[in-house]
Amino acid sequence: MTEPNSVSDSYFLSYSRADAKLALRFATDLRERGIAMWVDQLDIRPSEHWDRAIERAVHECRGLVVILSPRSVESDNVADEISFAIDHKKPVLPVMIERCRLPLRITRMQVIDATASYERALEQCMGVLGGEGALPCPTGDDAAPPRRVTDAQTLAVAKAQLTAIVGPIASILVDREAARASSTSELYRLLGKHIDSEADRERFMNVAGSPTDPPDGPPAPAPRREQSPVAQCEVERLASVLTPYLGPISGAVARRESAIAVSADDLRQRLADLIPNERERSDFLHHAQTD
Repeated sequence: MTEPNSVSDSYFLSYSRADAKLALRFATDLRERGIAMWVDQLDIRPSEHWDRAIERAVHECRGLVVILSPRSVESDNVADEISFAIDHKKPVLPVMIERCRLPLRITRMQVIDATASYERALEQCMGVLGGEGALPCPTGDDAAPPRRVTDAQTLAVAKAQLTAIVGPIASILVDREAARASSTSELYRLLGKHIDSEADRERFMNVAGSPTDPPDGPPAPAPRREQSPVAQCEVERLASVLTPYLGPISGAVARRESAIAVSADDLRQRLADLIPNERERSDFLHHAQTD
């Protein structure tokens, strides 16, 4: 049996529990070929506190090998481990075992593709991890750059809305795209590209009040009436009902939709359509009718 590794000489294995079987096989094969790998299920002693051992290992490890799959990119723990490694300038080697959307913080890194050939991927990892200096530390370009969209409320709302669609990785996506976007509308357009479902993407863009595709020129204003057929008190009431689902942006969204709604019922349905989660959408419609 392979002896537990010294953390400071080892590469930390980051993976989703759902991928444990293949991840452990990969780490074990690397260890047998002389690459020091620190793996929670192999290296945490029975007497150790699990969470503290993980934190210590990520902090002290030589670098990070992250197993990428649709499950791992939705894992809070994996996202935290990647972010910690990058922020502390530790080398990171992503290994993709199943096709998935890459976390933005590692899109410019070398990725080992294990989807076609496990053995070939293993040899590639050997070449990278076994070579002196072959796996560079993240540079300033790989770390999170300064944001260009900095409004805290805008970022918080974007994260809340995107989390409902893509899961916990939303926070990383928003932080990364905020550094590239020159405006809030551009931020939402960039984030929309990470939503696979066309229906979910349309709802997300509608909440943002931004077009799904970048416009060629100034956006055409929404058709407006001189006066909305929906009473202002009803707009405010529906905005209040909407707030638990969309957050602080609800008031602006309700006013915007009221300008093009043909009736109070139409406004309620328009607002419901902006809620990504089907159960929450039904809940909103119930309260919008009865409150």
